[in-house]
Amino acid sequence: MLRTIVAAASLALAACAGQPPRAAESPVSGQIPISAETLISGETMGSAWTVKLAGALPIPAEELRAGVQSQFDTVNLALSTYRADSALSRFNDDDRGEWVGVDPELGEVLEYALSLAERSDGAYDVTVGPLVNLWGFGPERATRQVPDAAAIDAARARVGWRGVEVDLANSRARKRPGMRVDLSSLGKGRGVDRVANYLDSRGVANYLIDLSGKLRARGRNARGQPWRVAVEHPSADVSSAAPSIEPAIIELHGESVATAGDYRRFFESGGRHYSHIIDPRTGFPVAHNTVSATVIASDCMQADALATVLMVMPPMEALALANALRLRALLIGQADGKYRVRRTAGWPGP
Repeated sequence: MLRTIVAAASLALAACAGQPPRAAESPVSGQIPISAETLISGETMGSAWTVKLAGALPIPAEELRAGVQSQFDTVNLALSTYRADSALSRFNDDDRGEWVGVDPELGEVLEYALSLAERSDGAYDVTVGPLVNLWGFGPERATRQVPDAAAIDAARARVGWRGVEVDLANSRARKRPGMRVDLSSLGKGRGVDRVANYLDSRGVANYLIDLSGKLRARGRNARGQPWRVAVEHPSADVSSAAPSIEPAIIELHGESVATAGDYRRFFESGGRHYSHIIDPRTGFPVAHNTVSATVIASDCMQADALATVLMVMPPMEALALANALRLRALLIGQADGKYRVRRTAGWPGP
């Protein structure tokens, strides 16, 4: 997860939608203050969202809040696996194996997801849905039980990204009968990108969007400084045997950042930890020691999906892919009660 730095150099959590913005504190010497800050918020995709706005607003805050909510709702209606009326659910329910018309939003996201599946040699696979459901982390009722081998084999038979095709020029797609597509690993990032496009279109020059740790920033905060966020420690309860690591502080300059981790959604059985992150190549939750992966990218959909694929891969395989793609990535691993941080060459700072 990522959190906003709430300190002297950052935008403090301030007024909600409809409240007048307040003046910012005096800037550090040499910085040009933007002088006002506003916070708007809401809920989407089962999570809370916030947008921090710095400077004078081109339209009332409540109007901006409604516009942001509309963008999130549009993406959710296209990509949700939890809504029976979503474009993705309708596509999943069609088992004829024929070309069908799809929502352009769904088509664009699906095309990117398939390209990442190819680049990662299947470590990222949008058809992993049957396995996600089987392990109790999908829209079906959670069982919190380890499936038997026969059930895992049956689910794996319905998984394979090469069984899905997209034809963007004609707004259509098709899949093998029985396959299910799950885009939850990049849906929130896509929503953040749509909100950023909306804010840009309304003339908002300075903002920080946060949807469940998927962040995108533009411009500067109310003190005239870059937006700053920190990668949280993957454990809220760190014992003396597992000492805390220093948080990675990131400045965002018109960029996005997202973190994937195995420490939020999981269950334990027989003394073993089972994460919601499933490796489609094995049919099992990941078992390596990486507990979180963070990626900085130009847009949030890419950061969201890339963080997920780096979590699926074992650490050295993940670093090899990240370096091959010239990603700015940070991996946090845990072994023998200690945490270890690995960074790609492009990661900012030490």
